[in-house]
Amino acid sequence: MKKGTVLLRETAHGRVMMTTSAIAAVAGRAVEESFGVVDQAGRRRGAMRLLARGKNDPGVRVRETDGGLALELHVVVDHGINLAEVTAMVQSRVTYEVERHTGLDVKAVDVHVDSARRAE
Repeated sequence: MKKGTVLLRETAHGRVMMTTSAIAAVAGRAVEESFGVVDQAGRRRGAMRLLARGKNDPGVRVRETDGGLALELHVVVDHGINLAEVTAMVQSRVTYEVERHTGLDVKAVDVHVDSARRAE
């Protein structure tokens, strides 16, 4: 199997694989849609972000573990929000979306709060 890919399913007709970049994109979208998150750490802004689209996002890392996936997220949260609630919601949403899209178990979602700032 090619490095940077995850086997989703194997049948008599062939294999279905997904790149870790595609999984990171699914997780990144779920993070963006989460309440209290204003940005993902390491993400480029503006025109540079559009040019870099499709490259592995440094704000989300995906690795394969025994029987599933482990994700590491780096986020920037809105200043003054309860961090425990925001990070629990991010973990739940990312787990749900990645499992829904891949059919694989998400074993761990580690959320690192890198900064807090006012939403723009």
